Amino acid sequence: MFCSKCGSESDDDTKFCPKCGVALNKDSVEQQSTIDSKNNDSEFQRKPEWKSEGTTLILTIVLGIFGFGGIGHIYLGNITRGIVILIVGIALLLISAFTFGVGLIALIPFAIWVVYDARKQCKYYNNYLEQNHKAPW
Repeated sequence: MFCSKCGSESDDDTKFCPKCGVALNKDSVEQQSTIDSKNNDSEFQRKPEWKSEGTTLILTIVLGIFGFGGIGHIYLGNITRGIVILIVGIALLLISAFTFGVGLIALIPFAIWVVYDARKQCKYYNNYLEQNHKAPW
């Protein structure tokens, strides 16, 4: 019996191809095609243009510690919003440094808002992309 996927030859009583693992007998072929069709459903696979929420949050939080919280928004493609957040974040960080920490009163809520907004923008981006098949901005 020959494998329909890789073409290698195997015994007639073998259920799966020893080279690539594809089902060889009729019953197993039907089961394998059912499994493959379930795995290939487009609703369960993300498009390559989708943005990862985890990557967005890591960029926003880790770089936000150094005043670069807008990088998460830039990753999402929202360049203008990201640059504005970068400028405000760096300004608040400098104010905080020159006022010996008093500026943290404004910096901490701003940082929390930036993380929340980056997550919200990532979800919006992915939902918009799924519905309209193009980026929102």
